[in-house]
Formats: sequence, C-alpha cells, structure tokens
Amino acid sequence: MIKKVGYIGLGTMGFPMVQHLLSKDYEVYVLHGRGRYEEAVNLGAKTLSTPKEIAETVDVILTCLPLPKTINEVYEGEEGILAGVQKEQILVDHSTVDRNTNERIAKLAEQKGAEFIDAPVSGGPMGAIAGTLTIMCGGNERAFQKAKPIMEAYGEYILLVGEVGSGTVVKLLNNMLIGVHQAALAECYVMAEKSGVDPAIAYDLIKRSSGFSKSMDWSVDAILDRQFEARFSLELLNKDINLALDLAKEIDMPLDMVKLGAEKVSEAKNDYGHEDICAVVKPLEQKTNITLARKK
Repeated sequence: MIKKVGYIGLGTMGFPMVQHLLSKDYEVYVLHGRGRYEEAVNLGAKTLSTPKEIAETVDVILTCLPLPKTINEVYEGEEGILAGVQKEQILVDHSTVDRNTNERIAKLAEQKGAEFIDAPVSGGPMGAIAGTLTIMCGGNERAFQKAKPIMEAYGEYILLVGEVGSGTVVKLLNNMLIGVHQAALAECYVMAEKSGVDPAIAYDLIKRSSGFSKSMDWSVDAILDRQFEARFSLELLNKDINLALDLAKEIDMPLDMVKLGAEKVSEAKNDYGHEDICAVVKPLEQKTNITLARKK
C-alpha cells in the first residue's frame, strides 16, 4: 500500500491538496523553503531539500506547478525529479501545461522504469479546499489505478481520458471555453447595466434560462462586489488559452471564437494580470465609462 507521497507546488491549489493527503494519513514530503512549506510542516508534512531527494524517498510524486518552464526545472534539472526517480515510481503532474511537455517527461520517466500521468485539475481553490476537484488523467491504466486512491483524497471525479497528454487536452478545452465565456459574460453584464437592467437580476434570470454557464457563478458576485483577488489569475488563463491555440495550430484546427476570447483576456491581462479572471470586464468598463457594482 502506497503511503509515502511527495508533493511539489504548495500554491493556492497544492497546499489544500496536501492538507487532504495529511488528513488521510499519508506520509507527505514537501520541498523545504518553497511555498507554504512551514504551514505544511505544522500539519505534519516532512521536508527535503530537492526534488531529487523527494524522488529518492517516496513511492508517488505529485506536482502542481504554474508554467512549462517550471515543470522542466523541477523534473529535468540537475537536482530534479528524474535525477532521483526509481523504478515503478509513479509521477503525477496536476499542472496545466502542454501535451508536448507531458509526452517528453513521460518518455524520460519510462526510460528509468517509472510511469507518468498528466492529471490537470478543475474546480479552483474552492474545489481544492473542499476536496471536490475534477481530475482528468492521461496515462496507462495500471499506473492510473495505483495513483487514483491518492487523488481521491482531494478529487471527487477522477477519470482516465486516454494516453499521456489526453488529460491536458481536455483541460485546455475547458480553459479555452473559460476565456470565451468570461469575455462574453463581461459584455453581458455591462450591456445589462447600460440598458438600465440590474446585472444581478439579469444573472438571476439567465441562471434559470438556456444562456447560463457555470462561469456566471464564478464571476458575477465577484464583479458586483468588486472582489478581484485572484482565485485563478488572468495571467494563468492567458497562458492556458494560448497553449490551446498552440495545440490548435499543431493539429490544423481553426479556433475563431477562441481567438476573440484570447484577445479580450490578453487585453485585460496587460493591466490586471495578477487579478482574477473576472477582471476581464475592466477594460470594457473603461471603454463604456460604466463600473458595475451591486445595488444598495
């Protein structure tokens, strides 16, 4: 039975996932000096100095990192995971990167007798805290079945999509839709206000109608209450939607609507990159001289 788990990436998603692992009595190892490691230690986690040392110590390694560049450093660096990887070890990456990165890391792991699963997550920090994440996985069935009980500590719906990289494809599909939805919703809310309709009332009615999308639940209250602290930042959404566009080029797939959404996300990212994705509304507010706010 797998009990020793390494976790690298103690950010807004990773830290609550580690909390769940510790609550399920896993022996969790994290990187000393990185992210919220002190809080993790206070909850019972142990620390090691490098990804290599973690790989030499545990049975399964989980990573949740922001960029392909970070993945390369953590996995392929001189003191990286692959420098210490063991035979039959399972590497699970919860990051949202690109399929080519997944495939390269998987090949390098396979050369050393280890197995890699790309397993991006959806549900945001709220889902990570609640332990209700959706996890879309790419890899082989045997490795997936070994790793699934660990992911069940913080995931509610966990599915093997197909071969390595396929989980990432689904995550990029999801996030490119988020970009389109948030851009369209910004126009919806501002149009409601400009037409003399309370956006909160419009939201209440559309939620019960065919125009509703889950993105409305994410954005409308935050916009009307002017709460733009990042749950999922515009910088990260901009990264993900561009990864989706890159994949589309690789497979010769036109994404006309997604390109429009990407333009709106990029425009907002230039000034509000560290804010939440719902801040995509801000450039439109400036253009229309309208600031959305909850009515008293």
